[in-house]
Amino acid sequence: MNNIKNTFRAGFVLAAGLVAMYSCSDTWDDHYNAGLSALKFNGTTMQALEETAPDFAKVVKAYGFSRELSSDNTYTVWAPADGSFELSDYVGANGERVADSAEVVNDFIKNHVALYPLSLTPKDQSFSLLNEKRGSMTSDGMFGHIKIDEQKNNISCQNGIVHLIESPSPYAYNLFEMIAKQYKEDPEAGKDTLSLYAYLYDEKVNKDTLIENKSVSRGVDADGNKIWVSQYLEKNNTVLKNYDARLYEEDSLFIAILPSAKAWGERYKKAASLLQFNPSEDNRAAGTCDSLTRHYANSFAMTDLFYNKNANEHWEDSLKSTNYYNSWHGVVDWTQHVYYSKEPKYMPEDKEINDILAKCGEPVECSNGTAYLVDEYPFSAVEQFFKKIKVTASDGAVNKLGSGDNWTYTKGVQKSFGARSGIFVSSIPTYDEEGEQTGVDQKRQNYRFVDFVPTSGNITVGFNVPNTLSGLYDIYIVTCPMWLASDFNNIDMAEWDVRPYRFTATIIERENEGKNIGQFPTKGKTLENPDPIDEKQKTVFLSQGMIYDDAGHIIVNDTTYLGQYQFKNAYYGRADYGVIIQIASSILSSQRKDFSNEMLISSIILKPHDEDTVAEEAKTRKSIQLTTSNIRK
Repeated sequence: MNNIKNTFRAGFVLAAGLVAMYSCSDTWDDHYNAGLSALKFNGTTMQALEETAPDFAKVVKAYGFSRELSSDNTYTVWAPADGSFELSDYVGANGERVADSAEVVNDFIKNHVALYPLSLTPKDQSFSLLNEKRGSMTSDGMFGHIKIDEQKNNISCQNGIVHLIESPSPYAYNLFEMIAKQYKEDPEAGKDTLSLYAYLYDEKVNKDTLIENKSVSRGVDADGNKIWVSQYLEKNNTVLKNYDARLYEEDSLFIAILPSAKAWGERYKKAASLLQFNPSEDNRAAGTCDSLTRHYANSFAMTDLFYNKNANEHWEDSLKSTNYYNSWHGVVDWTQHVYYSKEPKYMPEDKEINDILAKCGEPVECSNGTAYLVDEYPFSAVEQFFKKIKVTASDGAVNKLGSGDNWTYTKGVQKSFGARSGIFVSSIPTYDEEGEQTGVDQKRQNYRFVDFVPTSGNITVGFNVPNTLSGLYDIYIVTCPMWLASDFNNIDMAEWDVRPYRFTATIIERENEGKNIGQFPTKGKTLENPDPIDEKQKTVFLSQGMIYDDAGHIIVNDTTYLGQYQFKNAYYGRADYGVIIQIASSILSSQRKDFSNEMLISSIILKPHDEDTVAEEAKTRKSIQLTTSNIRK
């Protein structure tokens, strides 16, 4: 080290002043104090590297970064000692590059370089490295988790400072970079088109923006273009922004479940099978449906993979994905995109206790969060995107297609729909062993319904059902008993209207073939009651006017199973509804004393029927046990 001298260059008088100031500190170790006052190098940081850390200098030179460390820009370099890494991994026998240039510069060289002089001082320091990673240097002589050489540190050069460190500082991948790393190491064929990496790193959605006022240049080239020493690139991944999951931001903090290419491909194909769009609907251009399928299948496969740590305060109960927070712009069931590790107080009865992170294996810590690399999704397609659809009866949910007031799919009802909601309290006395009454057991139940009043005869009500997929659903209708429409609080129970409903159900999809393709047909498929109360009425559904549970409480929601239906087309994300479920009372004049053609309808429910998840039903806390009058327990 024959060029290390005891005289400062004029440009480092300020650094000398700092040394003098810190030399008086009681907390400053003598060997660091000696190093600060003694190690001066009459040359550039690049020249200092060639003497202090020749192997690292060879890498810097081979990959074209030596010019920067010899320029007028000021740097601090933490140089790994010779022998602490395999030089042959980076430089060949003749000094040539043997690895990916951009990767070596970003992950190795710039991972050990920062702008501006940073001396080892009695205070801990935090700063940005040239690759935009966060770096730190502590008062006890550590660069991150790597020990700084006690003798060869604070080497003051013409354009910076050099510190020798015991070994290379490992590159801290952020979660977005971990996706690329996982992709490179994944042997799966076809990963170039079907993988999380292929989706997020597509140049159509992943475009970085150069922020010039945060970057460093060293003049211009022959064409007048700036020569950038350090470029500050602002990430602009439109998909991740839309998901509120900026995995590339170093100051973020996320949990990310990263499926292998095989796992992604399987889940993508499952999603694609449920996203078969009508090829001629609305006269869309050829190929549009395929594009929609690809777009939504990728989106579905990525649903619920990311969790903002700062937004999840109660990890012991539940974990909410970024899809949960990103869904509030629409009408969304609050229980969607939530996974439970144990039974919280307000957990829905039909929600499975699924501690997904327990299924994901060992975590991998990244610079901005925690990654779980998985070969299998920790949740089913039904939990992830093949969701239950609930259409609450309302004026807006009723289909009013037709000419003026002459509606095609809704008819025979008054044009104004009366909606009501409330709480019904059922009370039954409790007794002790001697038969003495000890109190009253009460059950409170919420109810909500629209009263569909007939103008005359039977009614027909068409409900618009949005966002259906091209899959198999179990279909239910939830009704309330007719006595709820009356002033039941002020009349004797014997006077309540307990007439049941007698009705049919029809599914109507847009035409997928023929000359009326893309339009609603005038008739649909009438559902056949799979388990009717009256065995003679296979296509007519019957409700009960009064239902009691096992404890003897009156039940106000009667959920009738309408059967299964396989939809041909998907209408996910469509502004116009693609499916109508039609409910029509079916009562002869002579039957009106026994059945009500007026109906109090609460909602229509489409529950995904997926054979892959049938076995999982047994693991749910209560499964989806609906109070029905047409299925015998």
